[in-house]
Amino acid sequence: MLLYLAFAGLFLTRLRAPVGRMTVKEQQLEGTLRYVNSRVITNSEEISFYQGNNRERLTIEETFKHLVKHLRSVIHFRFAMGFIDNLTAKYFATVVGYMVVSRPFLDLSHPRHLSSTHHQIMLDYYRSGRMLVRMSEAIGRLVLAGRDMARLSGFTARIHQLTTVLRDLHKGQYVRTMVNTSDSGNGTNGETMENRENTSIEGPPLVPGSGEIIEVDNLIKFEHVPLVTPNGDVLVRDMNFEVHSGMNVLVCGPNGCGKSSLFRILGELWPLFGGRLVKPHKSKLFYIPQRPYMTLGMLRDQVIYPDTHEEQLKKGISDQVLEEYLTKVQLKYLLERERGWDAFQDWMDVLSGGEKQRMAMARLFYHQPQFAILDECTSAVSVDVEGYIYTHCREKGITLFTVSHRKSLWQHHEYVMQFDGRGAYEFKRIDSSTEEFGS
Repeated sequence: MLLYLAFAGLFLTRLRAPVGRMTVKEQQLEGTLRYVNSRVITNSEEISFYQGNNRERLTIEETFKHLVKHLRSVIHFRFAMGFIDNLTAKYFATVVGYMVVSRPFLDLSHPRHLSSTHHQIMLDYYRSGRMLVRMSEAIGRLVLAGRDMARLSGFTARIHQLTTVLRDLHKGQYVRTMVNTSDSGNGTNGETMENRENTSIEGPPLVPGSGEIIEVDNLIKFEHVPLVTPNGDVLVRDMNFEVHSGMNVLVCGPNGCGKSSLFRILGELWPLFGGRLVKPHKSKLFYIPQRPYMTLGMLRDQVIYPDTHEEQLKKGISDQVLEEYLTKVQLKYLLERERGWDAFQDWMDVLSGGEKQRMAMARLFYHQPQFAILDECTSAVSVDVEGYIYTHCREKGITLFTVSHRKSLWQHHEYVMQFDGRGAYEFKRIDSSTEEFGS
């Protein structure tokens, strides 16, 4: 009996060998899914500006599919192991136990049987049988405990990985892995370039969604549009300006004055509280933040985001053209460093700040929108590369709204929009009489 249980224990231990690896992989896939979701939450505004919701949905769905596929295999394996466990440690063990117990009682020539009555023989058989059955059940439960131990080993392996990373981090040897209203005012139309002073904040009630949006190519026009946050804070009561294609605009002002709010309304991330907004379709607007968003995927995906590789091919753009875009922003060396377009990395961590900003500009060249909003997105780029990027955008007919205080950018813009942080703004042409600002 003990020999059978020892054999059964070794047999089941061998069958349970994959449990630890399955548990480790399950925890890794669950962690990846949580990480992908947290990236979307953290970078939701940038993704919305890029209109990358479909691309991120595909990434999350693909990650979820991997997890579901693995969980199905785990469930099937556990079902099969449960069936084999019950047969081996319970039912077969009981049969073997009764066979072992019955052997002495089947030998009728044994001296004990000759001096015992049938009642005594049956009583001895019952007691011996029950004792061995209880023993087999106890040892069977001990054997089945190996199943829980195998699963526990998987969690132990994950905890060991965590402690190893923490230990390396403490030593400074961490190796990155993928699995990081008081006043109001308004401006003037771009044709007259006349500055208007603040007016009282008193005015008609502002209702979200009450404004009108008209889609027209090659034109951005604000007609009596208030800059209002979704919670009702009025940044600018009445904005009026007009920008045609080719009129590059430099936007400046203190923090919290309404620069980003202007572009959130332009990108339809915030509701329109009144007035009329004339602009191209949002697919013809492109936004590049100071810290550009890099999606989980291949190197190619960083240039064509939010397009997929299939959409890139439908546009007739080859990888050679993408390589030209990288060359223009001095990132061609990434193809050699990362070993080709199909390299898969967490690019938010792999690329430096300057590399991410230049990659975002390559992305701009790929999409070639009518208007682009550059929100301090060249702060980590050298002046010569910055100048080349702006020159190339002008050659491609991309009109720029640039949020920056860098004096070197004046030469690439015709107009300036300056907020004073108290509800007023000024929109005028840049000329020799323009007051200097920035650095």
